Amino acid sequence: LLYASYSRGYKAGGYNLDRSELAPNAFAPPTNAGAARLRFDPELVNSYEAGVKFSTRQFTANLTVFRSDFENFQLNTFNGTNFVVQNIGSCSESLNGADQDGSGTTGRCTGDVGTGVRSQGVELELGFYPARNFAVNLGYTLADTKFRRNLVGSASGEPLDPALFLTPGSQMSNAPRNVATGSVSWTPDLGSTGLSALFYVDGRMTSDYNTGSDLFIEKEQDGFFVANARIGVRGPDKSWSIEGFVQNLFDTDYQQVAFNAPFQGAGSLSQTLRLGTSPANQIFSSFLAEPRTYGVTLRKRF
Repeated sequence: LLYASYSRGYKAGGYNLDRSELAPNAFAPPTNAGAARLRFDPELVNSYEAGVKFSTRQFTANLTVFRSDFENFQLNTFNGTNFVVQNIGSCSESLNGADQDGSGTTGRCTGDVGTGVRSQGVELELGFYPARNFAVNLGYTLADTKFRRNLVGSASGEPLDPALFLTPGSQMSNAPRNVATGSVSWTPDLGSTGLSALFYVDGRMTSDYNTGSDLFIEKEQDGFFVANARIGVRGPDKSWSIEGFVQNLFDTDYQQVAFNAPFQGAGSLSQTLRLGTSPANQIFSSFLAEPRTYGVTLRKRF
């Protein structure tokens, strides 16, 4: 099977529900009141996909290439005091590095504002079924998900938020470039009793990525591997089952997201290294992934 597709998506705009966007700092009264300061525009995406699917009784293979272009991408950033959603676009004219200088007053676009984020890559899925009760599945995704260059913070071309100086040309947060997955399952019959066993294991390997929308160095996550396993017994026609499971089999430590601890210092090492600012003392916190967990699952069909 050969196929190709095009789709267009829409996400509604809205308003930042925090007055700090109207004031010079979180503790000052509003000095620049106006709904336009709080508003962010709808996000649009044009997606293209093409691929090939092949299957036999013992083998399947799917290969897909894809690209998605986002206009007015809605980037949600926590700056230590509040969440701010800003549209991300790319100026048709060069900003001469003004989108990377850490200033919120430089980098206004006088040309057209277009796609701010592009995600493109390839995805491969393989399945092997050498016996009736045995299956092996493998997958790999290469995703080049990047901000464009000459970034601005709205469809009208206002300068990019100064906290986002690392984003132009960079891989997006929570978007690892490489992801590989695999699983093996075996469900042998247990004699002529109608019972069957279940042996199952899967894994996911992820390359390095950053967990913060501002891409600060403190929020980087090294690549890691997570495995899960399950073993059990199932009744005739799978009418019931009892299964033992382990999630995060090797007790891998990794963070799901890191963020600026509220009102705990200021600045990032990234600002010191890139912009030459005074040494930073911001404290960062993170939500950690679950450690190894295990348990028993009982199922019954009625």
